[in-house]
Amino acid sequence: MKVARNAFEGALKNTNKVKDPLNWSALQDGLGLTLREMGERASDPALLQDAVTAHRAALAMDISAKSVNLLGFWNNLGTALQKLGEVTRSADTLKEAEEALTTARDLEDKAADPLDWEITKNNLALAQRWRGAVAGDLAKLDQARAGFAACEALGFKDKAAFRWARLQWNIADLALARFRLDPDAAHLTEARDHLTTARALFVDGSDYQTQLCDDLLAEVDAAQAG
Repeated sequence: MKVARNAFEGALKNTNKVKDPLNWSALQDGLGLTLREMGERASDPALLQDAVTAHRAALAMDISAKSVNLLGFWNNLGTALQKLGEVTRSADTLKEAEEALTTARDLEDKAADPLDWEITKNNLALAQRWRGAVAGDLAKLDQARAGFAACEALGFKDKAAFRWARLQWNIADLALARFRLDPDAAHLTEARDHLTTARALFVDGSDYQTQLCDDLLAEVDAAQAG
């Protein structure tokens, strides 16, 4: 990832921001994606903040009326903010993430590309999940659950099984977060049911994802035992 970062930073130094704003913005967005991945892997808030800065720089250009993936830019900014807010447990940062992802969602055409819409809707629900958990806001967690339900309603399991499994994991994670604020055993049952579904889909060639399921199942077991 350091090689990719150096490549983007080198390309930006050689790109004229005024004469070639579209390419400059695309490079900033690419740099942001690289920094976000580095920050996620290391749980490094400084790298995640740098990712946010890069994505904001991409969006700051006068590119709205030009041939650019504005939806992708907003989605990437929102996801970087969500990851930063998750690591720093900042409700304010997560609020910014929700706002950016709401903008991205509003740019989507659900009828034209429902699976693309699902990506944005899922990201928005993740931001709401973390904002609700950090702020202790049950209503925000309800919003997140409604968002995941809207994704589920698309019924894309057969078309994109891995993404469906990730969605099931996200719902389970949300149910466990809800239990921490509202200790109702029904939330643990929901978490276990969705984890069982996710794990069955992850099991072939997805060791990392399977381990995530097992880790979350262990948390469910501990909560039920406690």
